[in-house]
Amino acid sequence: MNIYFLGPLGSYSGVVARKMFRLKKYKLVPVNEFQDVVERTKKDGIGILGIENSITSSVHECVDYMFAADFYIIGEVMMNVDLYLGAKTNSNLSEINQVFSHPQALLQCSTFIDRHGFQINKTTSTATAINHVVDSNDLKSAAIGDAESLKKSGLEILAKNIGNCQNNMTRWIIISKNKKSLEQPINKTTYIFKVLHESGSLVKVLTAIASAGGNMTKIESRPVAGTDWEYEFWVEVEVENRKLIALDKAINENTLNFRKIGAYKKGKLYTNNI
Repeated sequence: MNIYFLGPLGSYSGVVARKMFRLKKYKLVPVNEFQDVVERTKKDGIGILGIENSITSSVHECVDYMFAADFYIIGEVMMNVDLYLGAKTNSNLSEINQVFSHPQALLQCSTFIDRHGFQINKTTSTATAINHVVDSNDLKSAAIGDAESLKKSGLEILAKNIGNCQNNMTRWIIISKNKKSLEQPINKTTYIFKVLHESGSLVKVLTAIASAGGNMTKIESRPVAGTDWEYEFWVEVEVENRKLIALDKAINENTLNFRKIGAYKKGKLYTNNI
């Protein structure tokens, strides 16, 4: 089975893919954009999407895909992300004038970047940024990525743990056309729903979730096209498997329509050592 992720293999998504899908029956397939992950997953296989970061919040592009696409969340994984600055051998931190990395990594290191006055250059992944610096002859360019990938590429680490917050964690969701959860027991679920466009409608849903024994861990909203500021809501709920039927019923009774886009096991936390 094909596993699609934002590549190349040295990217953080690639690390997640290797940690979660080690068996020979899985074929790891790196792609260039999150949209490629979505389009490939619609046809076959499993996709990995970075959905949020503990510093920079949601990856809005990926959340948008989940509102629009017809597939399921079948698992999730979290990983601590320690970010480093690497450059060619004989480069000096004081002489670096531009830095390359994925937009999320750049945001997560914004304080360090601003302090040094670096020009930022966005790439499709941290691994792409590292490869760019490796292939260049510029001693004044640097890449932001994980320590292991920087070292393996031959770059010299000029600064360690440069993120805005030392407790930097990213969460990925595992998506598929097949709704079967990767692991058991199921203790988390995700819904997308619409409510009446009137006072108190959303409160009723959230109250119903609590009454059914659910603990809401995330909420997002997106405007419904063609309406006067009506919204769909994305809600993630931690709930015991035995309470899922009651939770489904509670949400159904308090919404105009809803889709359950995932019932799965809460994800493990990994370190980013490759």
